Amino acid sequence: MKVLVLGGSGHIGAAFVRHAGSGEDVEVWRASRRAVAAGERAVQLDTLDGAALARALAGFDGVVNCVAGSAQTISAGAGRLAQAALQAGCGRIVHLSTVSVYGPVEGRIREDAALDPGLGWYAQAKCEAEARMGDFARQGGQVVVLRPGCVAGPGSQPWVGRIGRWLRAGRLGDLGAAGDGWTNLVHVLDVCRAIEAGLRLPLQGGALQVFNLAAPDSPRWSSYFVDLGVAIGASPIQRLSPRRLRLDAKLLGPPLKVAEKLMSRLGLPAQALPEAISPALVRLWQQQIQLDAGAASDRLGLSWTPYPELLQDSADWFNSRAG
Repeated sequence: MKVLVLGGSGHIGAAFVRHAGSGEDVEVWRASRRAVAAGERAVQLDTLDGAALARALAGFDGVVNCVAGSAQTISAGAGRLAQAALQAGCGRIVHLSTVSVYGPVEGRIREDAALDPGLGWYAQAKCEAEARMGDFARQGGQVVVLRPGCVAGPGSQPWVGRIGRWLRAGRLGDLGAAGDGWTNLVHVLDVCRAIEAGLRLPLQGGALQVFNLAAPDSPRWSSYFVDLGVAIGASPIQRLSPRRLRLDAKLLGPPLKVAEKLMSRLGLPAQALPEAISPALVRLWQQQIQLDAGAASDRLGLSWTPYPELLQDSADWFNSRAG
């Protein structure tokens, strides 16, 4: 099986390339905007260039779509991918979506729940991308859509690196009821195993299968913040009031975002700025949504990394980088 990974330099894409590289019957190639080293199984590619994408996909059995970035890159890129795969005769797409497509709904959520783009531009773009995958299936393609929760483990900047820095800065801690939402954590290696299983899943032409990805023992956010804080040496963990958290998000968040965009336009490193805690994150940490990933266990044969192991892998990665 010959597979091309779009977004192969990102967190999940790069992890899958490493994970699948040891397989004897899988030849994995990486595609990204970055320059390619000589002898590397990789292609430099703009995923919004439909003609170039169709040429790149020629001869591949499947493609893994891990593309991230702007709304256009996610949404329009998925449409270009669907068209290019049909043109190139690449029959299967494994598409990485997100828990965000379910919107602000609460409760235990299975894959047949209605999609709701109401959480913002990212959720909107991901919903549109899933619609383009549906178009591909209706024209005879095979699609596996994976909807992971919060991907943790080594390399996770959003859910390990960023949170760890907030914990060490005293901007995050035990949130009490303000952190009572479910994390829906999933180890990046479990996502990689799901991608591999999705490539091998027996499907007929025109089939589209969707799978939630979240470990069944995922804790609530406050518990995760306390556990990660202790594991990275950010103790004593502070108990933060909802008012303090809201003030951080409302007073610091907007100016930090403006400064980040300005520095980016000027070509200056935005990493020097403190990271903003957005109001959307504050809402997420309270959202009582719990992904039901039973279908992934049953049909993809996934065994989930236990939470203590996920936590340790995450902390080890953070500590190795933070010193």
